Amino acid sequence: MILGIGTDLLYLGSITDTSLEKGDPFYEKMYTEKEKLQAEESACRGEYLRRRFAGKEAVFKCLGEDPDEARICEIEILDDLSGAPYVTLYGCLKMRADRKGIRQVLISLSSEKEYAAAFAIAQT
Repeated sequence: MILGIGTDLLYLGSITDTSLEKGDPFYEKMYTEKEKLQAEESACRGEYLRRRFAGKEAVFKCLGEDPDEARICEIEILDDLSGAPYVTLYGCLKMRADRKGIRQVLISLSSEKEYAAAFAIAQT
């Protein structure tokens, strides 16, 4: 059963290249270590990280969570071996999702020219 849906559209230029550099507070706060490692292996590192940001915003929306009340790095979006993205929740955000009966978050990420789009579904 679907408990929530969320979507996000991000203008790629709204996140500067400087913000995605190692040591930048945005970069360090936003992404998990696994996301950072996978980004380094990506042919388009900046686009990979920007799509993840859009994805995290969509996940917050599908969970019905306020981004100010949860840590965004408690959402991890990685690609599986086929390249399909998947979501893992951690910490307090995972506990809140568990209390709501959410067992899985499905996600789709896309980008075209100047925009990244994300769509997330929370399921029981």
